[in-house]
Amino acid sequence: MRIEVLVDVKTTLGEGPLWDVDEQRLYWIDSFDGRVFRCTEDGREIRSWDVPQKIGSMALRRGGGAVVSLARGFHLLDFKTGEVELIIDPEPDKANNRLNDGKVDKRGRFVAGSMDTMEEGPNGALYRLDPD
Repeated sequence: MRIEVLVDVKTTLGEGPLWDVDEQRLYWIDSFDGRVFRCTEDGREIRSWDVPQKIGSMALRRGGGAVVSLARGFHLLDFKTGEVELIIDPEPDKANNRLNDGKVDKRGRFVAGSMDTMEEGPNGALYRLDPD
């Protein structure tokens, strides 16, 4: 067994690798620094996008770009312009909560959970965002 560094990009919390079969690119996030990364299979061509909040997860959209779970809600990220647009904040009344990990289910719905950033109790929930 062999392990090696694919991309020498420094992250605070790098996670959520996601392979795009159509583009033949690997995506991942830096959760704490609010950044989305993309690279080629060999790790040579790297691109990144900054988002305005901590990011918990992402899902690619059929028409391009991504849906991202940021601390304060579900957002669209446009890879061409870098623009980030709020879809909805499911917990506007829970200041200590943020969206965290998420995945796409078999019907193409983006499912993400929230967490209590103060870890004071079971204050999170699971949300489902239907595709557009």
